[in-house]
Amino acid sequence: MSGFFKTPDYFKNPFFRYWVTYAGVFTLVLLANYTFTHYRVIGNIIFSFMPVVGTIIMYLWVILLADEFMDILGSHSSIAWIIKKVKIFSFIIIAFYGMTAFALWVNRISYEPATTKKTKILSITNVDMGAINYKSLTISPWDNKTGTQNILLTYEENIGLYKGEDIEILIRKGILSLYRVLEINRDMEKFFLKMVKAAPNARVGIEGLIEIYSTRGEFEKALEWYARLEEASPVECGTGLDLGYRLIEARRYKEAVSVAKKVLEVRRDYESLYMLGYALAWAGEKHEAEKYLIEAVELDPTDFRAFYYLGYIYRDLGQYDKAKEAWRNVLKIIPNFPEVENNLSALEKHR
Repeated sequence: MSGFFKTPDYFKNPFFRYWVTYAGVFTLVLLANYTFTHYRVIGNIIFSFMPVVGTIIMYLWVILLADEFMDILGSHSSIAWIIKKVKIFSFIIIAFYGMTAFALWVNRISYEPATTKKTKILSITNVDMGAINYKSLTISPWDNKTGTQNILLTYEENIGLYKGEDIEILIRKGILSLYRVLEINRDMEKFFLKMVKAAPNARVGIEGLIEIYSTRGEFEKALEWYARLEEASPVECGTGLDLGYRLIEARRYKEAVSVAKKVLEVRRDYESLYMLGYALAWAGEKHEAEKYLIEAVELDPTDFRAFYYLGYIYRDLGQYDKAKEAWRNVLKIIPNFPEVENNLSALEKHR
């Protein structure tokens, strides 16, 4: 039975051991480096320079290779002894590096909500060691914390960031209580505010602020900047449509109607007529909404949306024949529409 546990002959081949060892180390270091950059955490400078450790480990392979040649030559010199000790030490580092990377990989599991933190780039460090080339950010603290933080910068985020820039960091607390960095982006609010400060009528900056504030639900600010946009660029419509729909989604119907009417003054097309009718219907002004939705279907009888809401308006007004006609027009455009089919069936029972 002792032969059963005998080391296979191919493991005795130093060249085979060389390839197995190097392939294992190479794979481990690559996976660990990938983990450190893609499952990165906020922390001190140690986390930022861990990939350097991985690079040094790869360069230690030369020592491992030298050890294989010592075996081939049958050397028992003090140099061979030192190389073997360094080899053991390097494997300890590899194991520690791999376990740290595994901890970051586990930490990616989270049941916490993501939060955005505003901060500033204090410095950008470029690390270039041949096999590894990346950048590390040193950023100012937030939430009344002291001290600086360090974060690895991915290749995609590397474009355009500079020292002193305001940024937003999307973070989430991981299962090991380490805060993982999900995204690093410019603080576009401050970016656009600086733009309009330098050029008060800068349309790009004003539109950007409207989008930011309306997306956040800060509609008072969004409406203030929209009024300013009207003064700077009275022919603009796209931003008004976006703002109007967001106001409707937020159930701020009267404000949506006001924005929609301003858009309609500039551009009287299907989209502007539909949005105004849509907003008026939700605001309870159904007779007024009917007028604009009818004009919309006259401009484009192939779009179902105006017919769809006309059906509800007529139903609520008790004009069931008109409601059925509107919903039948919807089915001509979209034959399989269960909600409209159910509405028609309900109206048929009403007779």
